[in-house]
Amino acid sequence: MRVEFSSLKRLDIVHNMKEKVYDILIIGGGITGAGIALDAASRGLSVALVEMQDFAAGTSSRSTKLVHGGLRYLKNFEVGLVAEVGKERAIVYENGPHVTTPEWMLLPIYKGGTFGKFTTSVGLRVYDFLAGVKKEERRTMLTVAETINKEPLLNQEGLLGGGYYVEYKTDDARLTIEVLKEAVDFGADAISYAKVSKLLYDENRTVIGAEVTDMLHNNLSFNIKAKKTINATGPWVDKIREMDRSRKGKVLRLTKGVHVVIDQSHFPLKQAVYFDTPDGRMVFAIPRDNKTYVGTTDTFYDQDLSNPVMTEKDRDYLIEAINGMFPDTNITIHHIESSWAGVRPLIYEEGKDPSEISRKDEIWHADSGLMTVAGGKLTGYRKMAETVVNEAIRDLDRPTSASKTKKLPISGGHVGGSKGYKVFFRESIELAEKEGLTKEQARYLVLLFGSNIKTVLHLSKELKDHNDFHLPKELFLALQYTIRYEMVVKPEDFFIRRTGFFILILPWLKNGKNK
Repeated sequence: MRVEFSSLKRLDIVHNMKEKVYDILIIGGGITGAGIALDAASRGLSVALVEMQDFAAGTSSRSTKLVHGGLRYLKNFEVGLVAEVGKERAIVYENGPHVTTPEWMLLPIYKGGTFGKFTTSVGLRVYDFLAGVKKEERRTMLTVAETINKEPLLNQEGLLGGGYYVEYKTDDARLTIEVLKEAVDFGADAISYAKVSKLLYDENRTVIGAEVTDMLHNNLSFNIKAKKTINATGPWVDKIREMDRSRKGKVLRLTKGVHVVIDQSHFPLKQAVYFDTPDGRMVFAIPRDNKTYVGTTDTFYDQDLSNPVMTEKDRDYLIEAINGMFPDTNITIHHIESSWAGVRPLIYEEGKDPSEISRKDEIWHADSGLMTVAGGKLTGYRKMAETVVNEAIRDLDRPTSASKTKKLPISGGHVGGSKGYKVFFRESIELAEKEGLTKEQARYLVLLFGSNIKTVLHLSKELKDHNDFHLPKELFLALQYTIRYEMVVKPEDFFIRRTGFFILILPWLKNGKNK
């Protein structure tokens, strides 16, 4: 019996998990775990997934919110990685155009900077080739005047011109939850706030599942049995390996990335910019809604994994970077409205600085049978999941089909791909207006939920006279939908990860450009 992916049905899901023996148990509910769940479930495998916090509460909601092609990796000559993530970027877009959208990026070129005019031109051309960039999205080189016209706030001293190319903007947490919802639609069972307290073994010390502690119901424990257990816990993978007594050989090296958010009234950026910092790093400045966010830092980190925070040093570093590249803004600490910090799980490479460590992913197999997925990045989640499930199937020694996810829309993305999305968007707005929503309310909900808008509109009818919270109608409907269909348990789940409300304040009051 299928159970809804609802916090109102949470105990039913727990009961269901206790009764079954799954093909695969996934520990970790970030983008990696969600991707593995979708790939496995869509091939017909029975899948359970547990996450000790909310889904995407770790690294998967704390990125630069770009599904990007990895131009920066050309600096380290990681040609294969550029080729793979560039192509994967297009797949992510086609499978979920409601949550991913093209964003033209300006790369200003300065005398003495990281990228010269010739190397930038060649680098972007190579990037277009490796990443399989569409003809209409291929790079163009800009003169000084054209570069300034694109972004007048740029520092003009020593400016030689610019490169103009396409990245893809996303909402990382929403991307994760949409992938997971599609996995649930294929039969996966998933639950948040459920922490693995120990691994279970048979008489040969082979992992056969895990003991899980329910963090919401008096810390009660229950067992989940599975033929194969996959450790996809991001920054926590070595902690699970320690639990398994298999932490040896390669290990993780964690780095922290911080972003700051500034109101457009103080930082009226009109164009996304990827720029040099004085120490040779590269930083993004991206306009979104009526805000501009800037990041990221890249420093080694060995403190609290669950709640990394911005330090004064992090803040000052980004302010210095902003004022160096956009000197007329004169940003101070008083202009920082909010921030977020995340931890990157990178595979340790001795003697390398944080920015030089590869973002590649690896799969490690313990003698116990525990599989661990280490490293990786948001853009490459689908391909990484396909590889993991291929290896899991080999270990399970059972026949199954090949991966389907290359052309499989995620939840909310059943709109006919990027070409069909425009027609879907227009027709959905019209439909929502007929149901009594204003155009602004309709835009907000369609941008947020994509093809699930029909379910939202059904809720609108059902809950017509039940807005006891006195919230704006669109926010009330979003809250009700996410409780019933996205396992929202705590206010922070909704306000931070399902809507981004606390990061980019009051997006629903704007004109719907929250993509």
